[in-house]
Amino acid sequence: MPTEEEYGEEFSYLADYVYEDWLGFSVITGTVGKLLGKGHSMEERNRLTLRIVGDLLDLGAKAGDLTADEEKPFVAWETDKAGTLSRIAFEMESLGRSPESGDICWITVDG
Repeated sequence: MPTEEEYGEEFSYLADYVYEDWLGFSVITGTVGKLLGKGHSMEERNRLTLRIVGDLLDLGAKAGDLTADEEKPFVAWETDKAGTLSRIAFEMESLGRSPESGDICWITVDG
């Protein structure tokens, strides 16, 4: 497991990212892989993924979907933190693999 310092350094990058763009799961999955290294179970990877997403939500980020609407290209889910994490956990379990960008949702500070 990563140290708090290692986690903090990687999380800082993701925290900046959500203020600039839509954060897809490939970036989060890459961060999880970097922090955990090889040989960790899917359960451990999912747990760290949910920790990262939860911490991003605590910063004011929202999970949601991209749309074809040029005026409103991102629509946030109307769920609280617990509901969002539960939905993401369910979707990750259903995938049976690490999520990639375009899977599940996008995360951003909308507006």
